[in-house]
Amino acid sequence: ALADANDNVRSAAAWALAQIGPKGAAAVPALAKALSDSSPRVRHLAAIALKAIGSQAAPAIPELVRALNDQSEYVRARSADALGALGPSARAAVRPLAERILAKDERGLVLGSVATALGNIGPGAKDALPALERVVKMRRVGASAQEAILKIEGKPVPTLW
Repeated sequence: ALADANDNVRSAAAWALAQIGPKGAAAVPALAKALSDSSPRVRHLAAIALKAIGSQAAPAIPELVRALNDQSEYVRARSADALGALGPSARAAVRPLAERILAKDERGLVLGSVATALGNIGPGAKDALPALERVVKMRRVGASAQEAILKIEGKPVPTLW
């Protein structure tokens, strides 16, 4: 269904796989390919599905990294979320994520997702600390960047409760 000619069918298939989560791991290659679909909605939902699949989506890291440069801010943000869901196994994405957080005129939605992803990668993302420190005072991303810095440095993250 992810290869159907109708983009509504492809979108529905990606959404269904997102609902299935880790049990949909067999679809990772098709979802990775869907990140290059002509429809931004399909690309967006494919990234959401890869995040839902979790650690078994690691083979899609190269496609998720490419999707960080998608025209759609939603695809960029959800691709960062999917990389973040992979945690330390997404270490290969640290440099592209750091580059994205420093991209001129990037949207707050994307910046927050990128910062969170870097934090979820943890100490393996230490090369991204200079980029995170540059955006820590930005409105809408500062808290995410600060939390990411703490996680990367292995320090406890304070809770608000």
